[in-house]
Amino acid sequence: MGYNMQVAVKIFFFAFWVSSITLAENEECLKGNINYENTQISNLNERYTHGQTVKLNCASGYVGSLRLECENGIWTKIAGRECKKKPCGHPGDTPNGDFKLTKDSEFVFGATVEYTCRPGYIMASRVKHRNCRIDGWDNAVPVCEVVKCPIISNLGDVIATGNTEEASYGDVIHFECASPDKMLEGPEDIHCKSDGQWSDKIPKCIEIKCLPPEIPHGFTNLDKEYKENNILQYSCEKGYNPRPGNPRCTKYGWSIKPECEVITCLLGSPTTGVVSTKPIGKNIFLAGEYVEIICSKKYWIFGTKQVSRNIKCKDDGKWELRPVCEEITCEYPEGEHLLNNPNYKRIYKLGENTWYRCEYGYQRTAASITCTENGWEPEPRCIEITCQKPEIAHGEVTGIQNTYYRNVKIALKCNQGYEPGTFIVTCNQHGEWDNMRQCTLVKCPIISNLGDVIATGSTKTARYGDFIRFKCASPNKMLEGPEEIHCKDDGQWSDKIPKCKEKSTCAKTSVQNGFTYELPGGFSYSCHANYKAFDEKWWGVVICTEGPQSYAPLCIPNGQCGQIPNVHAKKIQEKKGYKNEETVEFECESKPCCFKCISGTWQDCQCIPPSVENAVITSHSQHQVEYTCRNNYTITGKRLISCNSSQWKELPSCNLGINLKCRDPEREINDAIRNDPNLKAYYEEGGSVQYKCKEGFYFQHGSKAVCSAGKWNYPQCIKLGINLRCRDPEREINDAIRNDTNLKAYYEEGGGVQYKCKEGLYFQNGSKAVCSAGKWNYPQCIKLGINLRCRDPEREINDAIRNDTNLKAYYEEGGSVQYKCKEGLYFQNGSKAMCSAGKWNYPQCIKSLNIYLEEKNETARNEESFLHENVTAGQTRLQSKVAEKPTCRKPKRIKNGTLMSDQKQFYEEGETVEYQCTKDFQFKNGSIAICSGGVWVYPKCIQK
Repeated sequence: MGYNMQVAVKIFFFAFWVSSITLAENEECLKGNINYENTQISNLNERYTHGQTVKLNCASGYVGSLRLECENGIWTKIAGRECKKKPCGHPGDTPNGDFKLTKDSEFVFGATVEYTCRPGYIMASRVKHRNCRIDGWDNAVPVCEVVKCPIISNLGDVIATGNTEEASYGDVIHFECASPDKMLEGPEDIHCKSDGQWSDKIPKCIEIKCLPPEIPHGFTNLDKEYKENNILQYSCEKGYNPRPGNPRCTKYGWSIKPECEVITCLLGSPTTGVVSTKPIGKNIFLAGEYVEIICSKKYWIFGTKQVSRNIKCKDDGKWELRPVCEEITCEYPEGEHLLNNPNYKRIYKLGENTWYRCEYGYQRTAASITCTENGWEPEPRCIEITCQKPEIAHGEVTGIQNTYYRNVKIALKCNQGYEPGTFIVTCNQHGEWDNMRQCTLVKCPIISNLGDVIATGSTKTARYGDFIRFKCASPNKMLEGPEEIHCKDDGQWSDKIPKCKEKSTCAKTSVQNGFTYELPGGFSYSCHANYKAFDEKWWGVVICTEGPQSYAPLCIPNGQCGQIPNVHAKKIQEKKGYKNEETVEFECESKPCCFKCISGTWQDCQCIPPSVENAVITSHSQHQVEYTCRNNYTITGKRLISCNSSQWKELPSCNLGINLKCRDPEREINDAIRNDPNLKAYYEEGGSVQYKCKEGFYFQHGSKAVCSAGKWNYPQCIKLGINLRCRDPEREINDAIRNDTNLKAYYEEGGGVQYKCKEGLYFQNGSKAVCSAGKWNYPQCIKLGINLRCRDPEREINDAIRNDTNLKAYYEEGGSVQYKCKEGLYFQNGSKAMCSAGKWNYPQCIKSLNIYLEEKNETARNEESFLHENVTAGQTRLQSKVAEKPTCRKPKRIKNGTLMSDQKQFYEEGETVEYQCTKDFQFKNGSIAICSGGVWVYPKCIQK
């Protein structure tokens, strides 16, 4: 069963296969099933059997052929190539023209090309295209003809050069005026355009004139018309400069094109000594921009003596300072009263030493000087030789002066009782006094060989004012002569030495203005009416044993005074009547004493010596006391003073003396290092020594150690950390606007930022905000109203004549007007009148240059020989220059200041240079030094 089934299936599939083959061989191919493009099938049969082949021809305009075979009802390509468009080749170029395919992308059957003429040419052919046909390109190649422009004629006085009759495209016609006094109004040249028209109108000849041009960034009078040879006046905006030269009106227009060129400063390649510049890599700067120059060690910015600085590009395209570093050097010192030494070199390098000489009559302040970053240190100065006020014990100076110059003679006078009295001393060329002597107490002769007279007191060494008292050794004898004598100021005793003699009875004595009554061994007495006894008693008794006439009675008027109410006086009172208001001074045992007679009665007038701090009284006399200072103090003023009418005159004082001078300043302290090579053995009160801070540190308050009360007050160096730097300066403050585009992240001590004032305002003190101790010190702008402008400067004033022809209606703050001196006169302090706060500060003309010398030597006017010598020398030096205009040599360094301007060898009358004060100092009288009369008038820097 299974086997039979398999046989039946096999028979079935075999029969099906044979049947399929038979059917396939019987299928036909149809004409309509031929799908090849651009072929010609109209000539073919409708049907084809298996195995038949046909040839297909291409349609008209196409090339190629195909052979197809019918395979089981499907057309199959057996040979040939497909039909493609027939090519026509290149359509042909036309002179002065171009073509482009407007149909199809190749030069084949059906393609179209269209021709166009180039500029200056027009199409001459009616048909401007060609088509690719079966037989090739149709039509002829189009033709382009050149464009013609109209004939130029009737030119009048205009001369035309060129093809004026048959001008073609591109031809140029040049025009000129026949007359040299006329110019073209219109173009000098025109050309024939592509549209057959001339490029501009035909020009005319007119009178020569120029119109003001529009100048980018410039200003001129646009309404003005300029004639031949007139010069165009124009100005430029800030930051721009007019092009060099003067534009002159010519027949061809302006001789040079008026332009405003941007102002720039060029920074050259870094020179020796320049460490870096900021901004890095920038070498062209606009006006108002800054470059920071940083110099290496031993170098500084040219002309400033600063190791780094921001240098501004000025409005004239020049740097305010040369942006180069130069080796730190010092010129051989020059200055007032310094002598020029031609045998010494002129330039010294950093650290080199030298010495200098002074004019006769002047002395150096230092033995040698060293070239430092700050210039010569110590500062080379010549001071006039003077002598200190002479100190003389027990004497006084007559004619006290503030300064004693060389050759001055003064008199010294010893106090009363001292010798040699009055003597003359002279200030010599070394600043010392010649013929100086000491005042010593006057001595009186030794008292000896007294016999039976007993003397008490200084009999061996008696000096002025000493007293000797006498008495007899025997009670039966009495003195013949004075009981007391004293040593006088002439070295003589006030009276002769007494002797002793036998006592005797009293001689009969009469009393003036009184009466007596005899008694055994003496007498009693009394006074008349309105009189009184000298001892203030109404009666008295005289005993002869008390001595001779020394106790003789005396009657004086009641309105006078007699014996003083003090029994302790060292000196016996003169026996007389003292008038009303009369004052008597005595040397008492404990102190000087003073009494005044008032209506017949003595009153104590209290002549008590005043207290002097740090002093004691070492001696006192009838009307004088002598003071002595304690150790380490010296006296200023007179040691010996007098009491006059109960008043003490010219009280002295005691000040710290030589023992409190300072010595041996520390080499290193408070992060500061001593920087003064010329140390002294000691320093007076107020003397100083220069220090410098360690690297990275800065002085907090000054750079010098100062001697005070025998001790050094040292400077303090601090490290300026980031907290003491300044940041973020205000954009607008005090009516000032920040004007610095290159702001830094922070600024060190002393760094600055530039500001500008609002319109109509002006800086009061500088235009920079300065960093100080971590804070900004900002500038201040103020409004100078019209009332503060200056008007109508005087035509003639102070012997000066106005010399400025272009006067303005008014002048702003700082504006100036030039003057000139009358013949034979010279400016004393500049040649310009300056506007300041609405008022003119006029120049001053002087009659002689010698006035300058006289002013310099005004303190020596009392010394005739000195004045004659120096003024005469000055006249000799200057008279050679009177005939020519005076000039000034290079300006000098000022104390606590730096020269900011570029230097040159000579300066004319009235020229100026600018200085800048160092830190902690400010100008007293402006920052400008001016050349006047051949000498510089310098500004002065004072402590803030």
